[in-house]
Amino acid sequence: MGIFKKETDLSRLDTIVGNGTIFEGTVTSRESICIEGTVRGKVVCEGSVIVGPRGRVDADIYAETVLLGGEVNGNIVSKSKLEITTNGKLRGDIKTGSLIIAEGVLFEGKCQMMTEEHAGSRTAHTDDAAMQHTL
Repeated sequence: MGIFKKETDLSRLDTIVGNGTIFEGTVTSRESICIEGTVRGKVVCEGSVIVGPRGRVDADIYAETVLLGGEVNGNIVSKSKLEITTNGKLRGDIKTGSLIIAEGVLFEGKCQMMTEEHAGSRTAHTDDAAMQHTL
């Protein structure tokens, strides 16, 4: 998968939703998740969420970091960093500590940058109790 960078810790990759797989519901993980198939519902992850080039997420994502190379239709709350690579598509709002957007990205939504002091209370604008307890 070409979107992985050297800094991505693949040893903590816990769950893979493979190409051709459709998952409906809430995915919760303490480690990292790679999505190459389709997820509909909600993704809550204490580690990284990687949406590969063939991945599609019709859900809100709550994670430490998010690397988006596929398509997300939903909001993203990423405590540390959100990176959207060249072919990434995001239709939804962003709340993150750091944002990297490559040239050619489709982004429809609004972005709110979190300061370090707000990172601990980043769920103040979300009604998702899972975020308050997992991140």
